[in-house]
Amino acid sequence: MTEDEMDKAATFAASRGKLMALAYRMLGSRAEAEDVVQDAWLKWHLADASDIRAPAGWLTTITTRLAIDRLRHLQMERLSRAAGWLPEPWLDGIVPSAEEMALRASEMSYGLLLMLERLTPDERAAFVLHEALDCDYADIAQIIGKSVANCRQIVHRAKTRLQREGGEPKPAVDPSAHAQVVERLRAAIEAQDRAQLMRLFSEEAVVLSDAEEEANAGEAIASARWVDQLTSSTRNAAPVTINGMAGVALMAEGEVTGLLDVAAACDGRIARLCVVSSAVNLRAANAAWGSRAVTRLLERIGRAEPVMC
Repeated sequence: MTEDEMDKAATFAASRGKLMALAYRMLGSRAEAEDVVQDAWLKWHLADASDIRAPAGWLTTITTRLAIDRLRHLQMERLSRAAGWLPEPWLDGIVPSAEEMALRASEMSYGLLLMLERLTPDERAAFVLHEALDCDYADIAQIIGKSVANCRQIVHRAKTRLQREGGEPKPAVDPSAHAQVVERLRAAIEAQDRAQLMRLFSEEAVVLSDAEEEANAGEAIASARWVDQLTSSTRNAAPVTINGMAGVALMAEGEVTGLLDVAAACDGRIARLCVVSSAVNLRAANAAWGSRAVTRLLERIGRAEPVMC
């Protein structure tokens, strides 16, 4: 590798965490984000670095445009699915530290990530760049190829749409109070306590899932249906952190079978529950925590040379 190639690799590595966080916020999928960042690397690798005055800005622009193109395709694909679609949760502890730091700097709740699915690709790009990455409108205009005034309008329209479709703004739930609700949910699952599970849901609770049988669940009765299904099949639940907030991982035979993201209401009950169970969205969790990951770890330990005292 030449010195120039090493410099380009180092420059890209310094921006990779931010690019990954941006692409994930745009696409709601870790795998899709990794593909977009890889495409950005290929374009960077082939580019003439001497013509690029601001490498970090150039990489942000390329990644955003690639993500917009990819999102246009994904939105049509997701609408055509028989089952529902939910964003892939980003779990603490299974990502490189640089990406974790970049994600924390641009933190958005899982609930907001879910709502971003309602925006157009341009709206989503402008919103993420402005709200999560703190880009000014001049930079956003250059990145997405629109005027500054248009970008201001796009972000304003996106905020208005999110507020309108998400309902009236609700007071933020204290993280410790939210964690208590999630722990009560986890404990009730392990205890198979149906009565306690039902008490945890508000009267207007919404259950969203990427499983086909729950694709249209949006009414309060979905809570009871989900609880009945859960108490008949799940006995192991572990605490996890999903997009910076407490959540629950459902376990069966050493594999993660579901991730539960909870939106707690101010009365200490569950207002919305997102149940992520697709194999694609659970791939990263099982790669880190599933039985196969444990087996691989034990195999590496078994191959290690004994330490001589």
